[in-house]
This record gives sequence, structure tokens and C-alpha cells, in this order.
Amino acid sequence: MRIDNPPNGLVPRLQGLHLFHFDGAPCAQRVRFALAEKGLSRGREVAYDADDPHANGCDAGTWTSRHVSLVRKEHFTPFYAGIQPNLVVPALVHDGQLHIESMDIIRYLDDCFGGEPLLPREGDAARQETVALTEEGERLHRSIRFVTFRWGLGRLGRLNAAEEANLHALLKQAPDAEQLIDFYGDYDADAIPLRVYEHHLLALHAAFSRLDARLADGRVFLAGDAITMADVLWAMKTLRLDECGYPFATTHPNWWRWFQRVQQRPAFRSGVMERHRRMNTLFRAKSRLESLFGRGLRRGLHDALAAV
Repeated sequence: MRIDNPPNGLVPRLQGLHLFHFDGAPCAQRVRFALAEKGLSRGREVAYDADDPHANGCDAGTWTSRHVSLVRKEHFTPFYAGIQPNLVVPALVHDGQLHIESMDIIRYLDDCFGGEPLLPREGDAARQETVALTEEGERLHRSIRFVTFRWGLGRLGRLNAAEEANLHALLKQAPDAEQLIDFYGDYDADAIPLRVYEHHLLALHAAFSRLDARLADGRVFLAGDAITMADVLWAMKTLRLDECGYPFATTHPNWWRWFQRVQQRPAFRSGVMERHRRMNTLFRAKSRLESLFGRGLRRGLHDALAAV
């Protein structure tokens, strides 16, 4: 989705590729994965709100990294709200033009840059499959949020009173973020019933079961022998749930083997994991500890399936 005339006056002054992102955010990881698949590497690092001549360009074949810390709540600032009206990452600026929504950004990159297409070309039998699988993954975006907050972030994901007040104050500037604000209000008040979290967990389990069956024919990637944007999207969902302790290896073995292949791609290692390894290790350690005490996502999935 392209945003014309964004409120933040920095956007039209930015030349080259600028990605506003967070290293541990799945939607931003998708875009970095796609950038790497397109042969575009991470270039200079500048502050997300930097506005000076030296920060407003990048070398050919690279993109400028503008890291928006979700830990410091930099995505909940008036400056960033003037760029990304949903108050989430990522946002991409290319020669003064603003693009938001991760999969729309990937489609844009696929059109603008070379390399093998992430969306198969018209007439390719894999194109329809890729579109359908991508749309299914996009529909489950909220499910990833609920499961991540319940079994991954826990109390770390909650906002304090001042942060909640700030988020509500931004609603006038970012009306599209109302759903996000509603979620935080319920989450911070511990007002979301367990059955809601289990509903989202079961929806994801059903989707991965279908995908596991799809891969039983021995195909390399979701739509055939070539990686597509559907693989990019689903890989980031898998990474996040794996970090939270989802038992992919025993529950969806075909899918787990597929994920091992994806993780071996140079673009995954450089675009997704290069700056994410520490956080990945911490999440995995947390999930292993919870499993030892009979808690965590593995137990949550067991209980949700038993209740069906």
C-alpha cells in the first residue's frame, strides 16, 4: 500500500531505500528476507528519526536501516505515527515514496528489483497457489499476535499506564491503530479469556496441519521448487512460534523439514537472523524453561487440543 502525502515531512526528502523496522518483528523480518533474496544488503544504520544530509541516501545495492525499537516504544511516537498510521513496523521509503503493509512492500520490491520472482509471473501455474497461500497467512496475522503475547512475551508485552495514555493520545493522529489500541487495553487489563487465546492457537495448528499435508508430496517449497513470497510469510510465522516453544518437529514433521530448508538460505541467515540471534536465543531459553515446569506453548497446545 502506497501512502501519498504522509504527515511526516521527512518522507519525501529520503532518497534510496529506507526501511523502518525492528529486528525481532516478524512482519519486518519478512521484508528483510525479501530484500536479501533480491540481492539488496543492509547498508548504513541511522536513527529512525534522523534527518540530515548524510542519513538520506544509501549506496547502490543496499538499503538504509532505520531501526524502530519496539522495546523503547519508538513506534508509539508522534514522529513515527506520521509515517506508519498503524503504529507498527515495517514501513519502506523508496526515493521519497512511502509504502506500508509488509506483503504489499514485498510485492513492490518484487516489481522493482531483479532476481528470481517471489510472486511467480502471469501464466505460471504456481502463481495462483502462491497468492492463495499468502492470503491464508495474512488472515492469520491476528492469531500470531495473540499467541505471541500469551505464550511468548507474557508480562513483557504489557504497557504501563503512561504508555497506554500515550497510545490513546496518538489515536487522533493514527486512527487506523484503533484495533491495536483495543488489543492492548484488554491485554494490559488481563481481560482476554484463555479460550480466545486457544481459539487463535487452534487456528494456527489447523493451518500448519494443512501445510504439512501439502508438503507430503516431496515438494521443496510451498508452490514448487522455487521459493515464493508465501514461503517468506509462513517462515516468519514459524520462526516466531518456534521461539515460543511450538512443537513443530513432532506435530508437523514435513513442515519442520521445510523450515530447515528455508533457514539454510543465505537470505534468511543475513536478512532475518544476522541481528536477531540474541533475541532468538533468549526466547528459546524462556520457552524451554516453561516447558520444564509444565507450562508454556507446548502445554497450551496440548490442553487446547484435548478440549476440542
